[in-house]
Amino acid sequence: MQPLESKVDFLLRDLPDQNGARLFLEKLAKDNDRTYQKLSKQPALLADVLAIAAWSPLLATTLEQNTEYFTWLARERADPRVRTSDELKESLARFALTNSALNTQNLLARFRRRELLRTYLHDIRRSHTLVETTEELSNLADAILDYALTLARQDLDNRYGLPTKTDERGRGATADFCVLALGKLGSLELNYSSDIDLVFLYSDEGSTAGTGNRGEVTNREYFVKLSEAIAKFVGQSGGEGAAYRVDLRLRPHGRDGALACSLDEASRYYERSAQDWERQALIRVRSAAGSNDLFARFKERVT
Repeated sequence: MQPLESKVDFLLRDLPDQNGARLFLEKLAKDNDRTYQKLSKQPALLADVLAIAAWSPLLATTLEQNTEYFTWLARERADPRVRTSDELKESLARFALTNSALNTQNLLARFRRRELLRTYLHDIRRSHTLVETTEELSNLADAILDYALTLARQDLDNRYGLPTKTDERGRGATADFCVLALGKLGSLELNYSSDIDLVFLYSDEGSTAGTGNRGEVTNREYFVKLSEAIAKFVGQSGGEGAAYRVDLRLRPHGRDGALACSLDEASRYYERSAQDWERQALIRVRSAAGSNDLFARFKERVT
């Protein structure tokens, strides 16, 4: 049988950072011999792990710090399908259940890094095209934004009650909210280091039901707080780095504008005040999380 050292030499021969990959394997053998022994008996997985370590020191560190990911990667590597946002939402829900002790920022940052192991591997092994890679990276951001939105809404609903509106028939209803994605995320072309450009949109002015423990606030105040929470969960570090860099400067009125704006306010801005480049940016806008109906209404108005 070929000695492991010879196998490793063979596997490393065409990789960019051979020394880094070798040091990664040596550290694994020193710190977690059981995982190292299991990995040495799976040559295909070993080859993929060394490739990841040679191409990405960050993901190598992710594997070092979370050795349970080896088992996960062994399963995921065999399926080159592009994961949909719905599939990634389900994966994130399961991940949250098994990592309930983590704060939200660390949870989302860890989930993203774990998922990048699969996407990056399929990328460097050329089992994904560039279009498929950027689509899966964009779907991952959508799933994380959806989770952040759900969690933030639960907290605010408990404080202030549901944000309300009056529908066309004069009946009370819940106001809608949407996270708009622009830029590379908007066109499903996100890369590994892209910022995510977001605009927060709500459907109607009004006030909350006041059934929470903090009483009633205006819809604008509610949705601004909601937007702040989403940006914090996704874009601020909880001690282990942020999931994404979040850019909110493309919102109506830029830095001077409210963090969340109503549908009517946004429509007036793009019709009367927006510069040409701001309207052009909307060519790539889409809904990343929240109400698809609200997004459809917004798109119809600005088209």
